[in-house]
Amino acid sequence: MANVTDPLACPIHGTNPQNLIEYITRQRIYDSQYWKEQCFGLTAADVAEKSAMHLHAIGGSYGGNSKPTRFLSLILKMLQIQPEESIIDELISNEEFKYVRALGMFYLRLTGRPADIYEKLEPMYNDYRKLKFRNPTDWKLMYVDEFVDELLREERVCGIALPRLPKREMLEEAGYLDGPRKSAVQGVIGVPEWDDEQDMEERLELSIAGVKKIESLLEEMAADGNSAAIEAIAVRRGESQPKGKEKNESDNNHSNNNNNQSDGSGSDHVDVDMDIDNGDNVQQKQEAIDETPAEEEEPATAPRNSKSSKRKREKKSKGTKTKTKTKKGKFGSLFKSASATNSSSTSKSRSKSKNDNDAPASAPAADENSEEYWNDQRAKLGLAPLKK
Repeated sequence: MANVTDPLACPIHGTNPQNLIEYITRQRIYDSQYWKEQCFGLTAADVAEKSAMHLHAIGGSYGGNSKPTRFLSLILKMLQIQPEESIIDELISNEEFKYVRALGMFYLRLTGRPADIYEKLEPMYNDYRKLKFRNPTDWKLMYVDEFVDELLREERVCGIALPRLPKREMLEEAGYLDGPRKSAVQGVIGVPEWDDEQDMEERLELSIAGVKKIESLLEEMAADGNSAAIEAIAVRRGESQPKGKEKNESDNNHSNNNNNQSDGSGSDHVDVDMDIDNGDNVQQKQEAIDETPAEEEEPATAPRNSKSSKRKREKKSKGTKTKTKTKKGKFGSLFKSASATNSSSTSKSRSKSKNDNDAPASAPAADENSEEYWNDQRAKLGLAPLKK
């Protein structure tokens, strides 16, 4: 019975409030230890207390088993008990506990009407406190105004599919919202506002007055030493450009200069170097030819039977023979039979060809119809000759 919705709860968006969270996520929340131990029999006041004491981060599911966070467990509990709108407004307006405010904003985004969502969440753009957000694999830091922007713009937040929210312009045209959103900066700067009944000239005058006020505020901030304000004033007056543009222009100029140098004088240097290298190579070849040793160039006048030259040749021939023998000793056994057969066959064919060439021209063969031919054949077989 702990997982059943309050019977007095009203349906939201035409369904059971708990159905706003997917079935698989709900079952994981029901099976979690925090839900079984800390979320049993809670009231709206207890949920506010738990969110203030136990919440230290926001997020959806995490880990390999998709374990739900405490933030999701408390959201499901609020959908189950369905607290009153005044309690949700108190949670959102709480300035001491930022996670209590985040809990109220997320619940309002799930269950509230579009006009109420815009009216109650847009003022929270002024909250710049940090929030710890737990991703499925890691952690990250975000701000309350970023969380509000995700609730108003994104379709899924904390792994939960949010109900469709129409755009603000559509609600303004339908009359559910009064005019465009008013930024908190307008109150600080004091920019004048205009009505639809005013003429274009009056609006131009008011806008020019607002720009002058903004410039005066920038000058005051620059006098206090604000670097961003100093850069903004310099860019507006045309004294300098932003740092990124200066770097890009300097890089482009540097590359253009290098290209011009390579196209112009660089080619001449290359040609000169090539000529010098060619001359050096010719000189080196001539020196090598002139400085060849006397042993390599054997003069024609040298005696043929010189002992030194014979010994060197014998040593070279012995070295080559030993190398070939070692190679044959290593690999000769593998191919011995094939090589022997091939050599024998080649020798036989050569001997036959020689014998054929050396043999004298034989007498012309006898005719098969003659008696001499058949007597020769019978004599070869050991038979008597034919009788005449």
